[in-house]
Amino acid sequence: MRGSGEGSGEGANGGGRPGSRLWAPALANLLIGVVAVAPGWCVWWLVTQYPLLRCGERACVPDAAEPAPVIAGGAALGGLLVLGLILMVDVLMPRQEGWRTGTWLGMAVLVPVPFVAGRALGWF
Repeated sequence: MRGSGEGSGEGANGGGRPGSRLWAPALANLLIGVVAVAPGWCVWWLVTQYPLLRCGERACVPDAAEPAPVIAGGAALGGLLVLGLILMVDVLMPRQEGWRTGTWLGMAVLVPVPFVAGRALGWF
């Protein structure tokens, strides 16, 4: 009999529902983190490289900071996209499915992992 818990994949750690196990929120937030690499790079560039482009050792070069408005726009639009994805995946979807929202929001700390790993490995 499938409803009794035997043979139906239901265990003690989550009742067999994908949203109640830890791998589903972890994987979803890591995938959001892959999307967040682009706005993360834009913010990183604005914080670390943009101040260095404006003035050199001898003189300020106004054309050197030409891509800054585009990169700032990419950071803003990409950041809004990532926040929207986090809202949908970590708040709205678990509430609709009846899963624990706290588990999904707790796994949101994994969103910056792809960017940090890429920076540590020197990919960008």
